[in-house]
Amino acid sequence: MNGNPADTLPVLEVSHLEKSFSLEAGLFSAFGKFVHAVRDVSFSVGANSSLGLVGESGCGKTTTARLLVRMYTAGSGRVLFRSGGETLDVFSLKGEALKAYRRKVKYVFQDPARSLNPRMRIFDVLTDGWRWSGLWPGKEKAREAAAAVLEEAGLSAGDLDRRPGEFSGGQRQRISIARGLLMEPELLICDEVISALDVSIQGQILNLLLDLKEKRGLSFLFITHDLRAAGYFCDRIAVMYRGEILENAPARDLYRTAVHPYTKMLFASAAGKENGTEDFVFSGERGAEIPGGGSARCLFAERCPYAAERCFREKPALRDLPAESAAQAHAVRCHLFSAGNGIR
Repeated sequence: MNGNPADTLPVLEVSHLEKSFSLEAGLFSAFGKFVHAVRDVSFSVGANSSLGLVGESGCGKTTTARLLVRMYTAGSGRVLFRSGGETLDVFSLKGEALKAYRRKVKYVFQDPARSLNPRMRIFDVLTDGWRWSGLWPGKEKAREAAAAVLEEAGLSAGDLDRRPGEFSGGQRQRISIARGLLMEPELLICDEVISALDVSIQGQILNLLLDLKEKRGLSFLFITHDLRAAGYFCDRIAVMYRGEILENAPARDLYRTAVHPYTKMLFASAAGKENGTEDFVFSGERGAEIPGGGSARCLFAERCPYAAERCFREKPALRDLPAESAAQAHAVRCHLFSAGNGIR
């Protein structure tokens, strides 16, 4: 099950996703060297459900999200998207089929100051993609739809003739969300959409997304480094480290049911504990080079106080823990739990 939540088929199903980037760039590049950004990543997002992809900066969250909308080409793996009784193999889509998929799956970027063209009026920002989609209804109907979606995002129809630079950061993020909603998507990928905002504004944006989820029946992939935000907004949380998912569990009680040492460390950090939990001391990230076995080992081993010899020579699989129901499905990538027992 690997932490997949639903008894019914999920809207989005990601299986064994892999992506590496070559370091062979520039005069002094390293020949034959690669950065393994995404390693054997699997998860699913249910209908009208939200999955939080959580981890430190550089762990592969954004790369994973961009693979899902084909901004990057995956090295291997499979992504299935289900809509209207049809199952789409995302990596095989071409032409109009790919355009139709991208209308149903929308990406909201982290920094609206960079993703919104400062020279365009808000009406054009919202409708530019629609204009070239082949589904353009005409300017009058498009303006009505843009006004409605802008009001739904918490702004006013009168803002359509203003430019992005006239708005605050939180308002610009609302515009980005409105742009994503205009084509009536079924899944929103929100990439660190609150990280650059003040705390009070973060709460407003999260509440807006919750309202949209309930009103529209939307599904979300919510990418963040903030466990508290993920716990508030998401139904499930998948914890990512160095391109791998280490734990996938219900968000509501992960703070008390977390079993992986890395997840415990993140919660301790979120709680402001400098040295982590009582039985785990966070010693900081080591270098990118992994001694003694490379990737064929637990990538967290050298930071883990429970690491045994096996951890340095054998990669753990993402295994399911005993659960009373599919909704409580809990998966962890750790040798300590391979036999159904482990630390708490």
